[in-house]
Order: sequence, then structure tokens, then C-alpha cells
Amino acid sequence: MNTIQDTDDLERAYRLRIAQRREHLAAHIDEETLAYLEAEFETNLPCYQTRDPATGHRIAPDPIAAALRDGQREVVLWLRHEIAQYRNNKQPTTEQEE
Repeated sequence: MNTIQDTDDLERAYRLRIAQRREHLAAHIDEETLAYLEAEFETNLPCYQTRDPATGHRIAPDPIAAALRDGQREVVLWLRHEIAQYRNNKQPTTEQEE
């Protein structure tokens, strides 16, 4: 077997899978959903909290809560990135139009 051809086939299959994933995300996750996730998980707040966001009382920083908030924020950022990549790849370039 030709390993270069196999590698090219794997690369094409991988790129197709990524494109399908991005298309699915763009079709099912809209800006309203992302805004809900950001509000629900309070991703706009710093990871380490020294005050309770609800009451304003001082609290001890909790590394587990910080890790959770950071992870939730990263998921929202990843979703935004994947959807943006899908939209960017769907826009025709000037070379394709000519």
C-alpha cells in the first residue's frame, strides 16, 4: 500500500469529520444558547472568587470551583470558535468567485 495515499485519505476523512461537526454545531447552537450558557455558568466572572457573586460576602478561594468555572468558560469559547470556523469556511473567497 502507498503510505502517502493512505495519509492523504486519512487527512481528507479527518477534515470531512471536522467540517461535519462544525456544521452540526452551527445548525443547533445559536447565539441565544451561548448567551444562556454564559449566564448560567457566570463565565464572565474571574475563575477565583473572593466574594460570593450572589451575596457579596467574602469567601475563601475554592480551586475546585475555579477549575469548574474555567472549564465551563473554555467550552463556551470552543463552541464559539467552531461555529466561527464553520461560517468562515462557508463564505466564498475571491479566488473561488473568479
